[in-house]
Amino acid sequence: MRHWLIIYDIRDPKRLRKVAKMMENYGVRVQKSVFEVEAKDQIIKEMRSKVQALIEEEDFVVYFNLCERDWQKKIKYGPDKFEETDEKDYYIL
Repeated sequence: MRHWLIIYDIRDPKRLRKVAKMMENYGVRVQKSVFEVEAKDQIIKEMRSKVQALIEEEDFVVYFNLCERDWQKKIKYGPDKFEETDEKDYYIL
């Protein structure tokens, strides 16, 4: 499994919805156009192929492959509704 941070800027609202919906199948949305994905290389290759088929020349998508060490350095503030926990709201410090 590899860790990826994926950001995008899609100019057309219709294409934007398609890309966002497709990305939700692969990762966790951390901002409107930012996803965190943990997946094997084959899954990332599949995702990139699907994204490439959706976007146009005026759009862009950037894939950052983060090593485990850097992935562990991330700091999140606010409720984390994507990870299971006994507490409803918490902060990672």
